[in-house]
Amino acid sequence: MGNYTFGGNAKEMGIKSSAEITRILKEKWDKNKDKKDWSVLTGRNPKGRYDMFISSPERMWQLKIEQTGSNEAIGFGLEVGKIDDELKELMAIGAPVPFGLISPQKKPDLAIIMAGIQQYSSDSAYTLCKEYISEKQAKLDDKLDMEIERMSSDPISRRRYKEQKERESKSYL
Repeated sequence: MGNYTFGGNAKEMGIKSSAEITRILKEKWDKNKDKKDWSVLTGRNPKGRYDMFISSPERMWQLKIEQTGSNEAIGFGLEVGKIDDELKELMAIGAPVPFGLISPQKKPDLAIIMAGIQQYSSDSAYTLCKEYISEKQAKLDDKLDMEIERMSSDPISRRRYKEQKERESKSYL
């Protein structure tokens, strides 16, 4: 294992908003004939954020998402590169659970909805983050931290974010 770069000389896509990544994924999904070979792995990291990995038969993308309100989230992502057999195995570990993601787009009244069955494993997602893509992971974390900091300067956003964190901290019976 250890740190290695996905895809070698793969074209660097850079960090984009979750809406932009979702649009890119939809375009690739629509063009792809092997839809059954796509998979999703999600887990929560130690900061309580969601790390979502989406893989096509050839490539992998990561979205890092922070809940900012009861029905709101901010997120960023990037293409992390080519996928190999070892990564496909890691993507398959975890409990199969339903997932859904609604991503509003720039055009009014337009959103991309992703839904299906994903693997849920915080351990597998954490392993991907730390052992395979740690440099890109750090950049995603930094970008999300900057946006949360910027958002916290707005009193309404700050209150919604605080309320969301309080909801998350309550234990469920």
